[in-house]
Amino acid sequence: MSHHIPDIFKNFKNKETKMPGQNGTIRLELELDKNSKTYVKSLMSKAPFLIQKAMYPDSDYPKFAHIYMMSSSGGILQGDEQKIDIVMGKNSKGRITNQSATKIYKMEDGYASQYINIHGQEGSYLEFVPHQIIPFKSSRFYQEVNLEVDKNAILIYSEIISAGRVASGEKYDFDLCFLRTSACRNDQILFTDVMSLNHKDKPYLEAVFEGKGAFSTVYILGISISTERIMEEINLATKNTSILASCSSLPNDCGIIMRILADSASEIITLTESIIHVIRTCANIEHKIEPPIHSPQ
Repeated sequence: MSHHIPDIFKNFKNKETKMPGQNGTIRLELELDKNSKTYVKSLMSKAPFLIQKAMYPDSDYPKFAHIYMMSSSGGILQGDEQKIDIVMGKNSKGRITNQSATKIYKMEDGYASQYINIHGQEGSYLEFVPHQIIPFKSSRFYQEVNLEVDKNAILIYSEIISAGRVASGEKYDFDLCFLRTSACRNDQILFTDVMSLNHKDKPYLEAVFEGKGAFSTVYILGISISTERIMEEINLATKNTSILASCSSLPNDCGIIMRILADSASEIITLTESIIHVIRTCANIEHKIEPPIHSPQ
């Protein structure tokens, strides 16, 4: 995978010696059982990653699997290379998140990387909504995300980038934070979106971020819902707030992209959840348990 790493990272060399936990791995496959309940068909995880068993906490969607990714480490360190592979089986439905923000620690020489591959098979629905990434001062991080969405599948992929440890006086003090996201269907590239944040461009970042502390991109793939409907919800949710948000159609009519600027990650999460609620409703992601119908006496 390393051949996609931008040339700018070649100025930073990781040590050859690998410490335990530097190559954390998750391979997860979800599938539908005979009762239309989504379950974990297969799972492989390697330290520091740990996957909690599927949970079903939402009474309105009792067959909707909630998966939590956990890590025994305090964050991502120099030389770490993490890989996350997720397959959503046909008609499966789930939500995947992590237990806390991902901290990218200070680095002396090298960099860290993370690769995320998600395949949504026909009729599947996935909300991949991790907490924010916090790049510390002098950190260097490369993330590559590949999304594959089959016919009639829906995938919501969200990422939040913090300006740094703002409370500690570190704002845009990370060296590099490079994020590349691509989507495809039937081996056809639908779009590629790149964000390159460089400490050398700190004045530019201040202007682009409008002085806000967190930035988010939400990709909504494979759903036939108009940008106008999402925009209505954005306007409603951001009314009388300092949040800045907008959305537009993605190339090849494959979905919608949403950008959000806010003072805190919690504000972004609240807005994202309101959008997800709209998508669940419009896409008929309904597993509600209906009350029994009683015959008249």
